[in-house]
Amino acid sequence: MKNITTAISFIFFSAIAMSQIENEERDKYKFVASFDMRNSFVIGHSVKFNGVKIGLGNSKQRLGIGIHFLRSPIVTTSNKVDVNDATDTNRYGLGYFSLYYERIIFQSKRWEFTAPIHFNVGAIKGEYLNNNGKYVQFLDQGITALTISVKSHYKIYRWVGLSAGLGYNQVLGNDKRTQKALNAPFYSFGLKVFLGETWKLLTNKKYRKSDWD
Repeated sequence: MKNITTAISFIFFSAIAMSQIENEERDKYKFVASFDMRNSFVIGHSVKFNGVKIGLGNSKQRLGIGIHFLRSPIVTTSNKVDVNDATDTNRYGLGYFSLYYERIIFQSKRWEFTAPIHFNVGAIKGEYLNNNGKYVQFLDQGITALTISVKSHYKIYRWVGLSAGLGYNQVLGNDKRTQKALNAPFYSFGLKVFLGETWKLLTNKKYRKSDWD
């Protein structure tokens, strides 16, 4: 497990280091930030993730950090914990910190297609409901995972558009139960707010008055 994580981290940071010097003078990096909402499956339940990503990017790639967490805990009644005062109700939480690299496959004024890869470090936590109606923690397990996806968006205006994406989350390590619970595809679609464009529109009068359509 440790060797796998080390190898992936080395590859990831090597890619970042190389990408930072590529075409540095011709295509300078700028600050980028975006929301990253996802729909996925955890412990066999359909769930929604909230997320935020920040970093640096140019016309060819982006790299940075992100954080993702379940919008609300998962509540189950199918796996009773082997504790005397436990009922059959459990709830789970999941969150992780990410290092990401996103290759821009195609980019135009309105369209963009990208291929992001995330290296995730986080934890899954579980609590059971006891006979007194209180939740008691029984699980706090660290996880590492690799997430690969493809995404696209269409800009309606400079600051807002439509987005869609597909991907897969693969837990690293040999714990079969954790892999079964968390290995899953994910998808996203809906409105996307471009935070960088929004900031420029709010703070730069010249940019706000410039033509775009």
